[in-house]
Amino acid sequence: MVRVVLAFLVILGALHAALYEPFDDSRDRAVLASLDVDESFLHDPDFQAMKNNYAVYRQAMFLRILSDAYLYQPMIKQMIADAGLPPALVYMAMAESSFMPRAFSSARAVGIWQFMPATAKRYGLRVDLYVDERRDPIRATEAAIAYLKTLHREFDNWALAVMAYNCGEGRMRRAIREVGSDRLEDLLRVIPGQRRQPLPGETREYLRKVLAMATLAESETLMLSSNTPHLLNRGSSYPLTTVEVGPGTTLQEIARASGERVETIRRLNPSLRYDFLPPYGQSHRVYVPYERAAQFRANFAGKSAGSTYIVHEVQSGENLGAIGRRYGVPYSMIQDFNNMRSTIIRPGQRLVVPVLRPEMDDEYVVQRGDSLSTIARRFNTSVEQLKNANNLQHNTIFAGDRLIIRR
Repeated sequence: MVRVVLAFLVILGALHAALYEPFDDSRDRAVLASLDVDESFLHDPDFQAMKNNYAVYRQAMFLRILSDAYLYQPMIKQMIADAGLPPALVYMAMAESSFMPRAFSSARAVGIWQFMPATAKRYGLRVDLYVDERRDPIRATEAAIAYLKTLHREFDNWALAVMAYNCGEGRMRRAIREVGSDRLEDLLRVIPGQRRQPLPGETREYLRKVLAMATLAESETLMLSSNTPHLLNRGSSYPLTTVEVGPGTTLQEIARASGERVETIRRLNPSLRYDFLPPYGQSHRVYVPYERAAQFRANFAGKSAGSTYIVHEVQSGENLGAIGRRYGVPYSMIQDFNNMRSTIIRPGQRLVVPVLRPEMDDEYVVQRGDSLSTIARRFNTSVEQLKNANNLQHNTIFAGDRLIIRR
Protein backbone atom coordinates (compact mmCIF):
# COMPACT_ATOMS: atom_id res chain seq x y z
CA MET A 1 0.00 0.00 0.00
CA VAL A 2 2.85 2.36 0.91
CA ARG A 3 4.52 1.63 -2.44
CA VAL A 4 1.31 2.44 -4.30
CA VAL A 5 0.99 5.77 -2.49
CA LEU A 6 4.64 6.61 -3.14
CA ALA A 7 4.28 5.74 -6.82
CA PHE A 8 1.21 7.96 -7.05
CA LEU A 9 3.05 10.84 -5.41
CA VAL A 10 5.97 10.44 -7.81
CA ILE A 11 3.62 10.57 -10.81
CA LEU A 12 1.76 13.54 -9.37
CA GLY A 13 5.01 15.32 -8.66
CA ALA A 14 6.27 14.70 -12.19
CA LEU A 15 3.07 16.10 -13.65
CA HIS A 16 3.22 19.04 -11.24
CA ALA A 17 6.81 19.74 -12.26
CA ALA A 18 6.00 19.49 -15.95
CA LEU A 19 3.17 21.93 -15.59
CA TYR A 20 5.27 24.30 -13.57
CA GLU A 21 7.96 24.36 -16.27
CA PRO A 22 6.09 26.10 -19.07
CA PHE A 23 9.09 28.21 -20.06
CA ASP A 24 10.37 25.69 -22.62
CA ASP A 25 6.92 25.02 -23.97
CA SER A 26 6.53 26.65 -27.37
CA ARG A 27 2.78 25.94 -27.31
CA ASP A 28 2.32 28.05 -24.20
CA ARG A 29 4.35 30.87 -25.70
CA ALA A 30 2.30 30.71 -28.89
CA VAL A 31 -1.00 30.88 -26.96
CA LEU A 32 0.16 33.92 -25.00
CA ALA A 33 1.56 35.64 -28.08
CA SER A 34 -1.72 35.12 -29.95
CA LEU A 35 -3.47 37.18 -27.25
CA ASP A 36 -0.74 39.86 -27.17
CA VAL A 37 0.58 38.65 -23.81
CA ASP A 38 4.34 38.72 -23.23
CA GLU A 39 5.91 35.35 -22.46
CA SER A 40 7.10 36.73 -19.12
CA PHE A 41 3.51 36.20 -18.00
CA LEU A 42 4.40 32.51 -17.76
CA HIS A 43 6.20 33.44 -14.52
CA ASP A 44 3.08 35.08 -13.06
CA PRO A 45 2.46 33.14 -9.81
CA ASP A 46 -1.32 33.56 -9.95
CA PHE A 47 -1.38 32.23 -13.51
CA GLN A 48 0.80 29.27 -12.49
CA ALA A 49 -1.45 28.54 -9.50
CA MET A 50 -4.60 28.62 -11.61
CA LYS A 51 -3.07 26.41 -14.29
CA ASN A 52 -1.92 23.97 -11.63
CA ASN A 53 -5.39 24.00 -10.06
CA TYR A 54 -7.07 22.91 -13.28
CA ALA A 55 -4.31 20.50 -14.34
CA VAL A 56 -3.88 18.65 -11.06
CA TYR A 57 -6.61 19.22 -8.52
CA ARG A 58 -9.51 19.80 -10.94
CA GLN A 59 -8.18 17.73 -13.81
CA ALA A 60 -11.18 15.38 -14.03
CA MET A 61 -13.60 18.31 -14.24
CA PHE A 62 -11.46 20.12 -16.82
CA LEU A 63 -11.20 17.08 -19.08
CA ARG A 64 -14.89 16.28 -18.69
CA ILE A 65 -15.83 19.77 -19.88
CA LEU A 66 -13.59 19.38 -22.92
CA SER A 67 -15.07 15.96 -23.65
CA ASP A 68 -18.68 17.09 -23.22
CA ALA A 69 -18.12 20.03 -25.58
CA TYR A 70 -18.03 17.74 -28.64
CA LEU A 71 -21.36 19.08 -29.94
CA TYR A 72 -20.31 22.71 -30.27
CA GLN A 73 -16.57 23.14 -29.78
CA PRO A 74 -15.58 22.11 -33.35
CA MET A 75 -18.03 24.62 -34.85
CA ILE A 76 -16.99 27.40 -32.48
CA LYS A 77 -13.33 26.73 -33.28
CA GLN A 78 -13.99 26.86 -37.01
CA MET A 79 -16.08 30.05 -36.75
CA ILE A 80 -13.35 31.80 -34.76
CA ALA A 81 -10.70 30.64 -37.24
CA ASP A 82 -12.79 31.76 -40.23
CA ALA A 83 -13.22 35.18 -38.60
CA GLY A 84 -9.45 35.53 -38.24
CA LEU A 85 -9.52 35.66 -34.43
CA PRO A 86 -6.93 33.98 -32.18
CA PRO A 87 -7.85 30.30 -31.61
CA ALA A 88 -7.34 30.70 -27.86
CA LEU A 89 -10.54 32.79 -27.69
CA VAL A 90 -12.47 29.50 -27.92
CA TYR A 91 -11.65 28.99 -24.27
CA MET A 92 -13.47 32.16 -23.28
CA ALA A 93 -16.63 30.11 -23.85
CA MET A 94 -15.21 27.45 -21.58
CA ALA A 95 -14.41 30.01 -18.90
CA GLU A 96 -17.80 31.69 -19.28
CA SER A 97 -20.09 28.67 -19.21
CA SER A 98 -18.18 25.37 -19.51
CA PHE A 99 -19.65 25.29 -23.04
CA MET A 100 -23.16 24.91 -21.60
CA PRO A 101 -25.84 26.62 -23.76
CA ARG A 102 -28.35 26.85 -20.89
CA ALA A 103 -25.92 28.40 -18.42
CA PHE A 104 -27.18 31.53 -16.69
CA SER A 105 -25.98 33.84 -13.95
CA SER A 106 -27.62 35.86 -11.20
CA ALA A 107 -26.74 38.97 -13.23
CA ARG A 108 -29.06 37.73 -16.04
CA ALA A 109 -26.24 36.67 -18.36
CA VAL A 110 -27.25 33.65 -20.45
CA GLY A 111 -25.72 31.08 -22.78
CA ILE A 112 -22.32 29.76 -23.79
CA TRP A 113 -20.99 33.31 -24.16
CA GLN A 114 -22.97 34.71 -21.18
CA PHE A 115 -24.57 37.64 -22.97
CA MET A 116 -26.43 40.24 -20.95
CA PRO A 117 -29.77 41.33 -22.46
CA ALA A 118 -28.57 44.76 -23.65
CA THR A 119 -25.39 43.39 -25.27
CA ALA A 120 -27.35 40.56 -26.89
CA LYS A 121 -29.71 43.06 -28.48
CA ARG A 122 -26.82 45.27 -29.61
CA TYR A 123 -25.34 42.35 -31.54
CA GLY A 124 -28.57 41.14 -33.09
CA LEU A 125 -29.53 38.22 -30.87
CA ARG A 126 -33.25 37.63 -30.66
CA VAL A 127 -34.71 37.39 -27.16
CA ASP A 128 -38.50 37.24 -26.93
CA LEU A 129 -41.39 35.08 -25.75
CA TYR A 130 -40.47 32.25 -28.09
CA VAL A 131 -36.70 32.30 -28.58
CA ASP A 132 -33.58 33.24 -26.65
CA GLU A 133 -30.73 33.19 -29.15
CA ARG A 134 -28.20 33.71 -26.38
CA ARG A 135 -28.69 29.96 -25.85
CA ASP A 136 -28.07 29.21 -29.53
CA PRO A 137 -24.35 28.29 -29.59
CA ILE A 138 -23.89 29.29 -33.23
CA ARG A 139 -25.83 32.57 -33.22
CA ALA A 140 -24.26 33.50 -29.88
CA THR A 141 -20.79 32.75 -31.24
CA GLU A 142 -21.48 34.99 -34.24
CA ALA A 143 -22.42 37.77 -31.82
CA ALA A 144 -19.40 37.11 -29.58
CA ILE A 145 -17.07 37.31 -32.59
CA ALA A 146 -18.59 40.66 -33.60
CA TYR A 147 -18.30 41.97 -30.03
CA LEU A 148 -14.69 40.82 -29.65
CA LYS A 149 -13.77 42.47 -32.94
CA THR A 150 -15.31 45.71 -31.67
CA LEU A 151 -13.35 45.47 -28.42
CA HIS A 152 -10.11 44.73 -30.26
CA ARG A 153 -10.58 47.71 -32.56
CA GLU A 154 -10.90 49.94 -29.50
CA PHE A 155 -8.14 48.55 -27.29
CA ASP A 156 -5.82 47.16 -30.00
CA ASN A 157 -4.83 44.27 -27.76
CA TRP A 158 -6.51 40.88 -27.47
CA ALA A 159 -5.80 40.45 -23.76
CA LEU A 160 -7.46 43.80 -23.04
CA ALA A 161 -10.38 42.82 -25.29
CA VAL A 162 -10.80 39.61 -23.28
CA MET A 163 -10.88 41.52 -20.00
CA ALA A 164 -13.23 44.15 -21.42
CA TYR A 165 -15.58 41.34 -22.44
CA ASN A 166 -15.73 40.40 -18.77
CA CYS A 167 -16.00 43.81 -17.10
CA GLY A 168 -17.37 45.95 -19.94
CA GLU A 169 -15.60 48.40 -22.20
CA GLY A 170 -16.57 51.34 -19.98
CA ARG A 171 -14.84 49.86 -16.95
CA MET A 172 -11.78 49.07 -19.05
CA ARG A 173 -11.59 52.66 -20.30
CA ARG A 174 -11.79 53.96 -16.72
CA ALA A 175 -9.09 51.52 -15.59
CA ILE A 176 -6.73 52.72 -18.32
CA ARG A 177 -7.36 56.33 -17.32
CA GLU A 178 -6.82 55.58 -13.62
CA VAL A 179 -3.60 53.64 -14.19
CA GLY A 180 -2.39 56.01 -16.89
CA SER A 181 -1.34 53.06 -19.04
CA ASP A 182 -2.80 50.36 -21.26
CA ARG A 183 0.05 47.94 -20.60
CA LEU A 184 -1.23 44.61 -19.32
CA GLU A 185 1.20 44.38 -16.42
CA ASP A 186 0.14 47.83 -15.18
CA LEU A 187 -3.58 47.00 -15.40
CA LEU A 188 -3.14 43.69 -13.58
CA ARG A 189 -1.05 45.17 -10.79
CA VAL A 190 -2.86 45.39 -7.45
CA ILE A 191 -2.42 48.79 -5.78
CA PRO A 192 -1.60 48.19 -2.07
CA GLY A 193 -4.02 49.70 0.42
CA GLN A 194 -6.56 50.67 -2.23
CA ARG A 195 -9.97 49.16 -1.64
CA ARG A 196 -11.31 49.65 -5.15
CA GLN A 197 -8.79 48.50 -7.73
CA PRO A 198 -8.84 49.84 -11.33
CA LEU A 199 -10.01 46.42 -12.56
CA PRO A 200 -12.21 44.01 -10.57
CA GLY A 201 -10.45 40.97 -9.14
CA GLU A 202 -12.84 38.80 -11.16
CA THR A 203 -11.61 40.40 -14.40
CA ARG A 204 -7.94 39.98 -13.52
CA GLU A 205 -8.58 36.33 -12.73
CA TYR A 206 -10.71 35.92 -15.85
CA LEU A 207 -7.77 36.58 -18.16
CA ARG A 208 -5.62 34.13 -16.19
CA LYS A 209 -8.42 31.56 -16.36
CA VAL A 210 -8.77 31.85 -20.15
CA LEU A 211 -5.01 31.59 -20.62
CA ALA A 212 -4.76 28.62 -18.25
CA MET A 213 -7.54 26.75 -20.04
CA ALA A 214 -6.13 27.56 -23.47
CA THR A 215 -2.61 26.38 -22.62
CA LEU A 216 -3.83 23.24 -20.86
CA ALA A 217 -6.20 22.30 -23.67
CA GLU A 218 -3.19 22.33 -26.02
CA SER A 219 -0.88 20.52 -23.58
CA GLU A 220 0.41 17.18 -24.86
CA THR A 221 1.83 16.53 -21.37
CA LEU A 222 -1.57 16.74 -19.74
CA MET A 223 -3.46 14.82 -22.42
CA LEU A 224 -0.94 11.99 -22.62
CA SER A 225 -0.66 11.68 -18.85
CA SER A 226 -4.46 11.55 -18.52
CA ASN A 227 -4.87 9.12 -21.45
CA THR A 228 -7.00 11.61 -23.41
CA PRO A 229 -4.83 12.45 -26.46
CA HIS A 230 -7.94 12.40 -28.68
CA LEU A 231 -8.94 15.74 -27.14
CA LEU A 232 -5.89 17.37 -28.76
CA ASN A 233 -6.92 16.48 -32.29
CA ARG A 234 -10.67 16.51 -32.19
CA GLY A 235 -11.80 16.63 -35.80
CA SER A 236 -13.47 19.58 -37.45
CA SER A 237 -16.45 17.47 -38.55
CA TYR A 238 -19.72 18.75 -37.15
CA PRO A 239 -22.08 16.35 -35.35
CA LEU A 240 -25.10 18.54 -36.18
CA THR A 241 -26.40 20.61 -39.06
CA THR A 242 -29.16 23.11 -39.72
CA VAL A 243 -32.45 22.71 -41.57
CA GLU A 244 -35.14 25.27 -42.36
CA VAL A 245 -38.72 24.85 -41.14
CA GLY A 246 -41.80 27.02 -41.28
CA PRO A 247 -43.41 29.09 -38.51
CA GLY A 248 -45.20 27.11 -35.83
CA THR A 249 -43.53 23.78 -36.64
CA THR A 250 -43.40 21.53 -33.60
CA LEU A 251 -40.38 19.63 -32.38
CA GLN A 252 -42.49 16.47 -32.62
CA GLU A 253 -42.86 17.03 -36.38
CA ILE A 254 -39.12 17.57 -36.74
CA ALA A 255 -38.38 14.46 -34.69
CA ARG A 256 -40.75 12.30 -36.74
CA ALA A 257 -39.29 13.48 -40.04
CA SER A 258 -35.70 12.93 -38.91
CA GLY A 259 -36.33 9.62 -37.12
CA GLU A 260 -34.92 11.10 -33.94
CA ARG A 261 -36.24 11.39 -30.39
CA VAL A 262 -37.98 14.62 -29.40
CA GLU A 263 -35.62 14.86 -26.41
CA THR A 264 -32.63 14.96 -28.77
CA ILE A 265 -34.15 17.68 -30.97
CA ARG A 266 -34.97 19.69 -27.85
CA ARG A 267 -31.41 19.31 -26.54
CA LEU A 268 -29.93 20.44 -29.86
CA ASN A 269 -32.13 23.57 -29.91
CA PRO A 270 -31.73 25.15 -26.47
CA SER A 271 -32.71 28.60 -27.77
CA LEU A 272 -36.37 27.49 -28.10
CA ARG A 273 -38.44 28.28 -25.02
CA TYR A 274 -41.17 25.85 -26.06
CA ASP A 275 -41.52 22.68 -28.14
CA PHE A 276 -42.56 24.64 -31.22
CA LEU A 277 -41.11 27.31 -33.47
CA PRO A 278 -42.37 30.91 -33.33
CA PRO A 279 -45.70 31.18 -35.19
CA TYR A 280 -44.66 34.21 -37.23
CA GLY A 281 -41.94 35.07 -39.70
CA GLN A 282 -40.83 33.30 -42.86
CA SER A 283 -38.81 30.27 -41.79
CA HIS A 284 -36.64 29.26 -38.88
CA ARG A 285 -33.35 27.42 -38.58
CA VAL A 286 -33.21 24.37 -36.32
CA TYR A 287 -30.45 21.89 -35.58
CA VAL A 288 -30.69 18.17 -36.24
CA PRO A 289 -28.03 15.44 -36.01
CA TYR A 290 -25.86 15.54 -39.12
CA GLU A 291 -26.53 11.91 -39.96
CA ARG A 292 -30.31 12.56 -39.84
CA ALA A 293 -30.35 15.57 -42.18
CA ALA A 294 -30.95 13.62 -45.41
CA GLN A 295 -33.75 11.62 -43.80
CA PHE A 296 -35.35 14.83 -42.50
CA ARG A 297 -35.28 16.53 -45.90
CA ALA A 298 -36.78 13.44 -47.55
CA ASN A 299 -39.61 13.11 -45.04
CA PHE A 300 -40.47 16.64 -43.95
CA ALA A 301 -43.50 17.90 -45.81
CA GLY A 302 -43.69 21.31 -44.17
CA LYS A 303 -45.93 22.50 -41.40
CA SER A 304 -49.02 20.38 -40.78
CA ALA A 305 -52.46 21.79 -41.41
CA GLY A 306 -53.55 21.27 -37.84
CA SER A 307 -53.06 23.52 -34.84
CA THR A 308 -50.33 26.03 -34.38
CA TYR A 309 -49.26 27.55 -31.08
CA ILE A 310 -48.72 31.02 -29.76
CA VAL A 311 -47.56 32.36 -26.42
CA HIS A 312 -49.92 34.86 -24.82
CA GLU A 313 -48.67 37.12 -22.04
CA VAL A 314 -51.56 37.87 -19.70
CA GLN A 315 -52.48 41.55 -19.40
CA SER A 316 -54.16 43.25 -16.45
CA GLY A 317 -57.93 42.61 -16.45
CA GLU A 318 -57.83 39.53 -18.73
CA ASN A 319 -59.37 36.17 -17.88
CA LEU A 320 -59.22 32.77 -19.57
CA GLY A 321 -62.62 33.25 -21.18
CA ALA A 322 -61.59 36.50 -22.85
CA ILE A 323 -58.29 34.99 -24.03
CA GLY A 324 -60.11 31.95 -25.41
CA ARG A 325 -62.58 34.14 -27.32
CA ARG A 326 -59.72 36.19 -28.73
CA TYR A 327 -58.07 33.14 -30.27
CA GLY A 328 -61.22 31.15 -31.02
CA VAL A 329 -60.59 28.27 -28.62
CA PRO A 330 -62.44 27.11 -25.48
CA TYR A 331 -60.92 28.43 -22.26
CA SER A 332 -60.85 24.85 -20.96
CA MET A 333 -58.45 23.92 -23.78
CA ILE A 334 -56.03 26.64 -22.66
CA GLN A 335 -56.40 25.43 -19.09
CA ASP A 336 -55.68 21.80 -20.03
CA PHE A 337 -52.83 22.69 -22.34
CA ASN A 338 -51.03 24.62 -19.58
CA ASN A 339 -51.75 22.03 -16.83
CA MET A 340 -53.66 24.62 -14.80
CA ARG A 341 -55.58 23.42 -11.76
CA SER A 342 -57.76 26.53 -11.69
CA THR A 343 -58.79 29.34 -14.01
CA ILE A 344 -56.96 31.98 -11.97
CA ILE A 345 -54.35 33.86 -14.00
CA ARG A 346 -52.14 36.84 -13.21
CA PRO A 347 -50.66 39.70 -15.27
CA GLY A 348 -47.34 38.73 -16.84
CA GLN A 349 -48.15 35.02 -16.82
CA ARG A 350 -47.36 33.28 -20.12
CA LEU A 351 -49.85 30.83 -21.59
CA VAL A 352 -49.34 28.54 -24.56
CA VAL A 353 -52.48 28.72 -26.69
CA PRO A 354 -53.27 26.06 -29.33
CA VAL A 355 -54.74 28.06 -32.18
CA LEU A 356 -57.12 26.13 -34.41
CA ARG A 357 -57.23 28.73 -37.17
CA PRO A 358 -53.89 28.69 -39.01
CA GLU A 359 -55.14 31.41 -41.33
CA MET A 360 -55.26 33.98 -38.51
CA ASP A 361 -52.88 36.93 -38.46
CA ASP A 362 -49.64 36.68 -36.53
CA GLU A 363 -49.14 38.68 -33.35
CA TYR A 364 -45.95 40.23 -32.03
CA VAL A 365 -45.33 41.57 -28.51
CA VAL A 366 -43.21 44.74 -28.69
CA GLN A 367 -39.93 44.45 -26.81
CA ARG A 368 -37.98 47.27 -25.19
CA GLY A 369 -36.01 49.12 -27.87
CA ASP A 370 -38.22 47.98 -30.77
CA SER A 371 -39.43 50.42 -33.39
CA LEU A 372 -41.90 50.00 -36.23
CA SER A 373 -39.02 50.01 -38.72
CA THR A 374 -37.07 47.24 -36.96
CA ILE A 375 -40.22 45.14 -36.59
CA ALA A 376 -41.10 45.69 -40.25
CA ARG A 377 -37.64 44.51 -41.32
CA ARG A 378 -37.86 41.45 -39.08
CA PHE A 379 -41.17 40.31 -40.60
CA ASN A 380 -40.46 41.37 -44.18
CA THR A 381 -43.23 43.96 -44.25
CA SER A 382 -43.40 47.78 -44.25
CA VAL A 383 -44.08 50.41 -41.61
CA GLU A 384 -47.19 51.51 -43.48
CA GLN A 385 -48.57 47.96 -43.55
CA LEU A 386 -47.97 47.65 -39.82
CA LYS A 387 -49.73 50.96 -39.15
CA ASN A 388 -52.69 50.03 -41.34
CA ALA A 389 -53.08 46.58 -39.76
CA ASN A 390 -53.02 48.06 -36.25
CA ASN A 391 -54.89 51.34 -36.89
CA LEU A 392 -51.88 53.37 -35.79
CA GLN A 393 -51.89 57.09 -36.52
CA HIS A 394 -48.24 57.59 -35.54
CA ASN A 395 -44.99 55.65 -35.20
CA THR A 396 -44.86 55.56 -31.39
CA ILE A 397 -45.03 52.10 -29.79
CA PHE A 398 -44.29 50.85 -26.29
CA ALA A 399 -42.86 47.66 -24.81
CA GLY A 400 -45.73 45.25 -24.18
CA ASP A 401 -47.87 46.54 -27.08
CA ARG A 402 -49.27 43.77 -29.26
CA LEU A 403 -49.05 44.26 -33.00
CA ILE A 404 -50.87 42.32 -35.72
CA ILE A 405 -48.50 41.11 -38.44
CA ARG A 406 -50.43 40.63 -41.67
CA ARG A 407 -49.26 37.78 -43.88
